[in-house]
Parts: sequence; C-alpha cells; structure tokens
Amino acid sequence: MSGYFSFFITSILLAITPGPDVLLVVAIAAKEGFKRAMQLTLGLATGVIFHTTLIILGVSAVISASPVAMKFIALFGAVYLLYLAWMTWKHRMQQIQTDETAQIQGSYYGRGVVMNITNPKVLLFFLALFPQFAQLEQPGYHVRIALLGLIFIIVTVMVFGGLAWLTAKSTQGFMQNTKFKLTMDYITVAIFMILAGLLLYSNFA
Repeated sequence: MSGYFSFFITSILLAITPGPDVLLVVAIAAKEGFKRAMQLTLGLATGVIFHTTLIILGVSAVISASPVAMKFIALFGAVYLLYLAWMTWKHRMQQIQTDETAQIQGSYYGRGVVMNITNPKVLLFFLALFPQFAQLEQPGYHVRIALLGLIFIIVTVMVFGGLAWLTAKSTQGFMQNTKFKLTMDYITVAIFMILAGLLLYSNFA
C-alpha cells in the first residue's frame, strides 16, 4: 500500500510540473472555459489507458526497442499537432456561437486522446516510471500496473481539472473580450507548434 501512496504523490508532483500539456489545458480553459478544458483533460487521461494496456501486454517494450516505430509515431504526432495549430489559426477570428467553430471545438476529447497516444515521450515515461512501483519480479504485476494506471488517470483528471477550473474562474470576466480570446488563440497555436517541434527534435535530431 505504501508503494501506491508513493506513486500517488509522485504522480501529483509530475502533474503539477509546468509542461506543454498543462499549459495547453490552461490556455483552453482561459479561452473557452472549464468544459472544453475538461474534454481535453479526459482525452489525455484516456490516453493513459492506452499506454497502460501496452505495458501490460509488453507491446510498449517492443515499440520502444524499434527506432523506426518510434520515429513513425513521433512523425504522426507532430503532423497532427501542426494540423491542430493550423486549424486554430485558421478559425481564430470566428465566434464560438457559429456552427463551424462549435463543430471544431467539439473534438477536444479526441484531440487529447490522439495527442497522448502519439507522443513517444509518454510511452518512454511510462516504461521508466511504472516498473519502479509495479514489482515486476513478483507474481500479479499485471494487476499492479493496471492499478498504477488508474491512479495516474485519477491524478491527471484531479490536477488538470483543478487547474482548468481555477483558470476558467479567474478569466471568466475576459471570456467575451475578443482581443483576449485572440491572444489565447495565438498562445494555443504556439503550444501546438512547440509540442510538434519537441517531438521532431527528440526523435530526429
């Protein structure tokens, strides 16, 4: 039980560490409110299920051992992030009430899922972190890995959701300000491009 508690504390510390995912959730919360940011958060959390399943099946170790597979995943993820940056830039001046914008914004959950599962750094992070707490040398480690994944999902939703709520509350008065929303769009585009650049640099440099 102490091992799970240690993992819980470690996960919280990792979640609150400033990073691209946190910045993106905060940017979406400031620009479009808590609900949209939570859609992205739930998408990112769903990606944890994918990575946890890969670890249990042993597939992640095979993928991480294949440079070609890692590069392919990174390339796909970078292209997708650049696509999101372009779509955000393209529709930056549209009002949220329009049908076209509502359709685009309705896919934040899917964006979060794809962003998470196509990030090789997340896969490597899980491979490095989970074995330290799963006691792989003892029977039943599959169940322990699944529990660690569940804890990580809870922490992700709790921390990211809390940050999204605080951000949405603190920026509520600015939500109808066109200049503010435009600025947040620029920040969102920059974050998407930085994420894509980091993926490409870390896998192809």
